[in-house]
Amino acid sequence: MYSGSEIIKTNGTAPLLVSASVRELIRKCYNTTQNVWLTFDDGYTSQANLDSILNTLKATNVRGRFFLVGSWARSHPSMVRQITAAGHYVENHTNTHPQLDRISDAAVSMEIAYGQAANSSPKLLRPPYGAGTYTTRLYYLALQQGYRLCYWGTDTRDWAGLSASAIVNKVVWGDSMTSRAGAGDSILMHLSNTQARYALPTIIRSLRAKGLTFDRLR
Repeated sequence: MYSGSEIIKTNGTAPLLVSASVRELIRKCYNTTQNVWLTFDDGYTSQANLDSILNTLKATNVRGRFFLVGSWARSHPSMVRQITAAGHYVENHTNTHPQLDRISDAAVSMEIAYGQAANSSPKLLRPPYGAGTYTTRLYYLALQQGYRLCYWGTDTRDWAGLSASAIVNKVVWGDSMTSRAGAGDSILMHLSNTQARYALPTIIRSLRAKGLTFDRLR
């Protein structure tokens, strides 16, 4: 069900990890379809950048998932309304974007509680940096508030300032640092990176050419 390995950093004693079957559900973000999910993290974006992403998703009839930091979402309510009014999902990316494996249980619970409330079913929580994603500790702390954990299948690394063409290549072909997008995978992008918006039309067109499908807006 899972092959390969990932390094999970933590403080203190070694964490207990979820089972292989739950790990696969988390990696797939509990996506039970063959559709590829386009996901956008954080916030911290300009109106022009958000408009461009939403216009592309509308023109291509693709529904996105936006994992928003709660503190940013509260200071930009009009952008959050714009995302939901356009028919997209908003999800929880904690309140202030800390590494959840480095803070107490009480602090983790507060981060979840004050994060952007999800409007999907199931409700999804993406831990910042992926920290602690596969630990039983975080699994149960999230579940207490009705959330399922969500990792990703392809990391575009757009946060590192990559060009649009480099982002496209990671998604379509993969490389030594990430797998190419496959059926049922989530693609990790960030609203703060302007190159993602330029890569987006080619990503959608290229994956469709490979026979992959997306959640539809209409």
